[in-house]
Amino acid sequence: MAESIVEIKNASSLRMRFDCGLDNDGKSITKSRTYSNVKPTALPLDIYNVADALASLQKHSVLEVLKQDSTTLAE
Repeated sequence: MAESIVEIKNASSLRMRFDCGLDNDGKSITKSRTYSNVKPTALPLDIYNVADALASLQKHSVLEVLKQDSTTLAE
């Protein structure tokens, strides 16, 4: 078993989920977009501001903004 583990931060991604109305059965339709290669050191406010700017270019309203992080663990 390793005595110390190194964490390597990988690029993050920005995922936005949109409300696209209702289907014929009255169920919600949602779609998402993912923007890759976000610097893992980017500040949450900066990422949110980018998401807000992207939202203004979209036809549908935003339901959720997610920052997805990935970390590699190595010995």
